[in-house]
Amino acid sequence: MYQDSNNGSIQIAKLPSGNSEIGTTLSFMPHHENLKLVDCSNGLILFTHGSKSDSPDSSHFIVCNPATQECALPDTCPRVNGSDYIAMLAFNPSSSCHFFVFNFQKRRSPHTGGFVITEVEIFSSEDFTWIADDAFETEIMMISMPHVLLHGILYLRTVEHSVFAIETPHMYKPWIHRWTFELPGDSCPMNNYIWGCLGESSGILHYMQPNYDGCWLNVWRLESRHQQWSMTHSLSMIDAFGRGTLVHGDPFSDDWSADYGMLSFDLEREIVFLHDRVSSKVLSYSIRTGKLCEMGDLPRNSLYYVPYWRKFPVVEEDQYWL
Repeated sequence: MYQDSNNGSIQIAKLPSGNSEIGTTLSFMPHHENLKLVDCSNGLILFTHGSKSDSPDSSHFIVCNPATQECALPDTCPRVNGSDYIAMLAFNPSSSCHFFVFNFQKRRSPHTGGFVITEVEIFSSEDFTWIADDAFETEIMMISMPHVLLHGILYLRTVEHSVFAIETPHMYKPWIHRWTFELPGDSCPMNNYIWGCLGESSGILHYMQPNYDGCWLNVWRLESRHQQWSMTHSLSMIDAFGRGTLVHGDPFSDDWSADYGMLSFDLEREIVFLHDRVSSKVLSYSIRTGKLCEMGDLPRNSLYYVPYWRKFPVVEEDQYWL
């Protein structure tokens, strides 16, 4: 899924044969002519909306489900003047019918010069309220895509080759717990051109990352009892691409590049989405057959979308489903 840069329309690259009734004009939504695609999560889509007359000190969000043509309007989120934000949507229908909007404040670190997050506002559809968490002890240099919501915890990667975990708020537990832990795989600075990504399968957090020469995609699962990673798969990219050299660079410098990059993966559907940097195409890799399939050009800021067919739950009259 992506937003056309010319006319602002929402496009879905490929739909299963039975889902042709999903409309992408989003004409059922209010403010649909001013929408900006931000994120999607398990069939729900997050947009910002507004006009030039709106206050710059607030964020206006809409969450919609194109499959059921429903949308929700979270209350306006207050913003700190002069700050930039990274917003994301978190929804996992296997464990809860409620969704969350995370609005992370982004600032330039005086120590590193890079952008870090230092606080967050979190919206919950359980009670339609925002909760602020501005007590970050350390600066987090996070990578927002892709992220995983699992058992009430949002997991994101950081540039330090670790996972940043933050609990979602609950009406009976308003405080928010957050922590970090290490990722498996190669954390060598030379390998920063090949990013891994997080995913979920059967209620378990997984991580997939190419090895240092790009010839294998390795998959780990997090064993929750001991909080340790264990490897489950090694997928041959040599067989998939039909060549043995997939990484190029000078062994005496950090100037390295790879022929492909990771976009996302879905172990339950046995599919991995890759970006072919040679052809600028999106590729799907079948874990079952080991074959690559070209899907088309890679749109800017594209998102992995799977339709969700259940309707939003019934809410109180002062809350905002449309």
